[in-house]
Amino acid sequence: MDVTTDNLSFSPRPIEAVGLRAGEGAAVLVAMPSIQRATALRAYNAFSSGRDWMERLSSAYVVSLATRSADKYLMQQIQNCIVEDPAISCKKCREATFGTNVIRSRLFPKLAALREHANALIHHLDNPKNRGIAELNVQGVFDYCYHLFHENAELLFGWSPEGSFPHMKCKECRAKNVEGQ
Repeated sequence: MDVTTDNLSFSPRPIEAVGLRAGEGAAVLVAMPSIQRATALRAYNAFSSGRDWMERLSSAYVVSLATRSADKYLMQQIQNCIVEDPAISCKKCREATFGTNVIRSRLFPKLAALREHANALIHHLDNPKNRGIAELNVQGVFDYCYHLFHENAELLFGWSPEGSFPHMKCKECRAKNVEGQ
């Protein structure tokens, strides 16, 4: 068995992916983001039945892209729920205080760590000069998908976790404070 086959010889854990859920009263909740979620889960489920290593690798690539896109969408939804008090006027300070990467790493550290596997696979495969995939953690990509869509399924239905975000200043604003003292 060669390294490529070794890196692709696993079966992803099953994801219980409910797209609709009963809400309060007559309301029906629809899982967000629908297109990314459906795309990721379809490729996720197709991985094990791939006829060769190229089909499996293609499935992993689609899982990476769609899961990362869904992750970003969900972090933006959480970001939109954060009330700025007081309002942060500097765009860079706002990003340093509660940008999507900050939200992910502070509230979902496991998700942030697993996302790195998807980023590595995407960047590696996007560069035509790269050869081989032995250094990539392909199973980590599927763990990332599982963690987002199965272990954090409540996010898909609009649940937003509580968390504090201390005001962080960007490099320019820190420099202005030092000069102003």
